[in-house]
Amino acid sequence: MAELVYTRVSTDEQSTARQTHVIGEAGLVDGADGVRVFADPATSSKIPALEREGFGTG
Repeated sequence: MAELVYTRVSTDEQSTARQTHVIGEAGLVDGADGVRVFADPATSSKIPALEREGFGTG
């Protein structure tokens, strides 16, 4: 089974670092067997999910 991980923040002042750290501790790192990580840094919540670059890939 594939594990799909999606991280995002809303502004340039925020970072996905904490999210990446937590998912990494769980073994969900990009490139691990069956794991794909997608990110949308500084993406407004006003943009529908399927129109976001990182969310729509896959």
